[in-house]
Amino acid sequence: MATLKDIANKIGVSQATVSRVLNGDPNLSVAQETRESILRVARELNYKTVSQRVQGNPMAVGSSQTVAQALKKAERKRIGIAQMFEMTEQMEDIYYLVLKSMVDEECFANGWTTVTLLRNEAGRFVKHDKEPLDGLIAIGRFTPQEVACFEEYTEDIVFLDSTPDPLHYYSIVPNYHQAVRLMLQYCFERKKERIAYIGSVKTFDDEKHMTLDPRFYYYRNAMTARGLFHEDLIIDCPMNAKGGYSAMMEYIETHAELPQALAAASDAVVPGVLKALRERNISVPEDIGMVSFNNTSFSEFATPPISSMEVFLRENAKSAMLCMQFLWNGMRSPKKIVVPCLLIDRQSVIE
Repeated sequence: MATLKDIANKIGVSQATVSRVLNGDPNLSVAQETRESILRVARELNYKTVSQRVQGNPMAVGSSQTVAQALKKAERKRIGIAQMFEMTEQMEDIYYLVLKSMVDEECFANGWTTVTLLRNEAGRFVKHDKEPLDGLIAIGRFTPQEVACFEEYTEDIVFLDSTPDPLHYYSIVPNYHQAVRLMLQYCFERKKERIAYIGSVKTFDDEKHMTLDPRFYYYRNAMTARGLFHEDLIIDCPMNAKGGYSAMMEYIETHAELPQALAAASDAVVPGVLKALRERNISVPEDIGMVSFNNTSFSEFATPPISSMEVFLRENAKSAMLCMQFLWNGMRSPKKIVVPCLLIDRQSVIE
C-alpha cells in the first residue's frame, strides 16, 4: 500500500505537505502545480487516507474518494475574462455587460473559476493573483498589442464578438448580414421604404481600427440593391442613449420629412431616440416605425416596446465554452462560429 513517504519522495516535497494537501488543509500555502502533482501521484498510487484511523475513530477512515474529490477541486479550470469596454462604457450599452454575465454563468456551470483581467495604467491587461490561467475569453475587439498581452497568460484564447485572426484563434460572432437583412425585410413587408439607419457608421474592426460598422455596411448594401439608399437616411451617432437623443433631435429639426422607419444599430440608442420623438409629439409606431439590434431590456421594456434582433447571447457564451474545450483537447485548428439571429416582433413597425 502506498504511503505518504512514497508520494513525497516521488515529487520531492515533505510528507507533511503531502498530508496537508490530501486532507484539504485550507491554511496551506503551496503552488498550484505542486498541489496538482501530489493529487495526481496519489491517484496513480491508489493512496487511501488513514489519518483519522490512528486516532481510534473507525467511522472516519478516509478512502480514495477523498483524493478523487480533492483532485477534482484542484483541477478546476481558471478562465481569464477580458473586455473591450470599461465598466462606465458598458453601463451605456449593456450588450457586453450581459454577455460577460452569461460567460460567467456558463463557466460556473462547467465548474470553472473566472478571473477578471483589467487594464492597468499602462493599458495592459492584468490579474490580481499569481495563479496561472487555463484559458482566456476575450469579449469585444482588441488591438494586436492587447492580444499579445493575452498570449503571455495562455495560448488557449477564444474571442467573442470579433475575429482578430481566423488562422490562429477560435472566435464566435453574430450573423450581422442575416440580422440586417431580417430587420429591413421586416420593414419592407410593412410597406416601409424610407428606412433610416441610426447608430455608429464607423466602429472598431477586429484589430480595433476604425472601419465601417458591419451593420451599416450591410444596411447600405441592401438598400442600394433596392435603389433605396440615400445619404439623407444616415443618422450617425454614438451607440448610447445620449447620442441617440442628440442625433434624433437634430434630424427632426433639420429635415422636413421623417423616415418611414428607423433601423437602430443597437438597443443602446433606443431610450434617447424615443425621448426625442416624444418631445416632438412623434409616435411609434403610428408616425414612424422602429426596429433595433441586440434585444436587451432597452428595447423590451421601452415605451412602446421595440422590435429587436435577438443575437442569442447565451448561445454565444456556450459556444465559447465548447471552443475552449476543443483547445484543451488538442484541437488547435481554429474555427469561427457564426451564430444566427432572430427578429423579436413587438409591433413597432406597422403598415
